[in-house]
Amino acid sequence: MTAYETPERCELSVIGAYDAAQCGLYTNGSYVRGYPFGAASILQGEMRGEDMINLQAFYDYTYSATYNTTTANNVAYWEASFEAINRYNTVIRGIATAVESGVITEDAAKNYKGELLYLRALTYHGLLIHYALPYNVTGNNNYGLPLYLTAINTPVEIEEALKIGRSTVAQTYDQVLADLNEAESLFTGDAKNAANGITRASKGAIIALKTRVFLHKRDWDGVKTEAAKLVTGTVAPFTSPIGGYTLTDSPATPFTSYSANSESIFSIENGSDDNGSVNGSMAQMMTGRSGGRSLVSSSPILYNSSYWLGDDKRRNLVIYNAGTDVYHVDKYQQVTSQADYAPIIRYAEVLLNYAEAALRSGDKTLALELLNAVRNRSLADPATQAYTAASFATDKTFLDAILWERRIEFHGEGRRWEDIHRLANDDLSPSGGIPAKIEFGNIDKESFVSGGEVKAEYYSPSRKFIPYTDKRFIWPIPQNDIVRNPTLKEQQNAGW
Repeated sequence: MTAYETPERCELSVIGAYDAAQCGLYTNGSYVRGYPFGAASILQGEMRGEDMINLQAFYDYTYSATYNTTTANNVAYWEASFEAINRYNTVIRGIATAVESGVITEDAAKNYKGELLYLRALTYHGLLIHYALPYNVTGNNNYGLPLYLTAINTPVEIEEALKIGRSTVAQTYDQVLADLNEAESLFTGDAKNAANGITRASKGAIIALKTRVFLHKRDWDGVKTEAAKLVTGTVAPFTSPIGGYTLTDSPATPFTSYSANSESIFSIENGSDDNGSVNGSMAQMMTGRSGGRSLVSSSPILYNSSYWLGDDKRRNLVIYNAGTDVYHVDKYQQVTSQADYAPIIRYAEVLLNYAEAALRSGDKTLALELLNAVRNRSLADPATQAYTAASFATDKTFLDAILWERRIEFHGEGRRWEDIHRLANDDLSPSGGIPAKIEFGNIDKESFVSGGEVKAEYYSPSRKFIPYTDKRFIWPIPQNDIVRNPTLKEQQNAGW
């Protein structure tokens, strides 16, 4: 394969794998939409939740849960994800041939393979939260995902791949963790990736993702074991001995300095000449700034929450738009260049993952310290506003505070659906399913009041709560794949 005949070409092939993760093939045949990990997927994660509002028709199938087997955004997410997975597998094979031919060293190949396995694990986990039930929920024949672990490029390989059916949810999680464990072992050093410490994976990004995956498995000990690798001591401020990660002083810095900061562990790179375009860039979709499309806004459900104090510095990351007469997420400000990086995992998430796992396994002291570490940097007066042990009468009220902190901290980053999905039937704070949604036409600027009421009349009469037992809680396998693969046709998600 000529793509692997020189070290430079090997490097370009790996960069191409990241490009597949950034912008995949959309239904109109253009590579200008953010699937699986650009703005489009981030907005899917928000539109499936209730903390942001769809203002126009662009994301309404997702917001209203009226999708089906041919809905364009859902089809694109599935197909772009598996296209990316095949790209990763193809490059893994090519890198192996480059080592055998003496083109690159074995150490270089190990790092490359570690990056590619990380991307494969990230992509499979993203698919799990949309197309499969949560790890602890039985039903739907326990269907997970079809596991494609080798390159599919020849007619024979394609024919064999079209016979592969779905593994179980547990088997898919096992494969995700196997990829991450192998990837971690392939990096001999603890430093950030020398090529780019934010947009190229290294050991710290792999471990951080494991804390998320174990959280979804409800393996609290697994979360704590991995998080402890990145969090020194039990008292804030926390820093990571691997990668040197730490919270930035300001909650805005990971976004205003998206290409260089201490908190962003892994992001998907965009640039002025390579981005999701006006139909798929985060600034165009979200911001209320001039020049943006303002297709989605913040919701009073989050904005008015008593957990989000009125003088919290993160309120500076929302902006009012007179044209829509509502508030918008302002984390992504590059409306013209559309170059904002897509945040995938930050050090703040590692700390909050750790806090939840510590609480659920009985270490309330550590949980409080970790929760406050994230929250305090945004408070006007941490000395008087920080949580104390007396703030929480029960484990449930403590967990609710952690979960609300996640909603505030990761507002506009696509994390909301992940939590709704994994908490579907939680023993302490169940999400229960797809939440009821607010109707854009029922609100205006006056609806946004810190600590204010979220009135019943704000809600949409056609977008009511949907329990996780409803078929709409998980997306159907797209029509294209059930036509191509008769095995998958017999394994469609229940009800579809």
